Amino acid sequence: MDDDMAPVFVKIDEYKEVLDVLDVIKGKLEEAKRTLNEINQLKDEEDRELAAWSANVEDIESKVDEVDKTIFGTR
Repeated sequence: MDDDMAPVFVKIDEYKEVLDVLDVIKGKLEEAKRTLNEINQLKDEEDRELAAWSANVEDIESKVDEVDKTIFGTR
């Protein structure tokens, strides 16, 4: 048996503590995943809003240019 595969022996009470710690870690990982998912959803929503604002600004700019050309001719 090579050193990487050598058996590990621990006391039963330490084993239970390790299991408890692993359960806490798994819970924290799930919480982190949920938080990241919520952040990604908010970011996607923000990106959609910014794209809509940008489109509105471009539309307004185009209309202002049309009014400018209509009133003052081509500048």
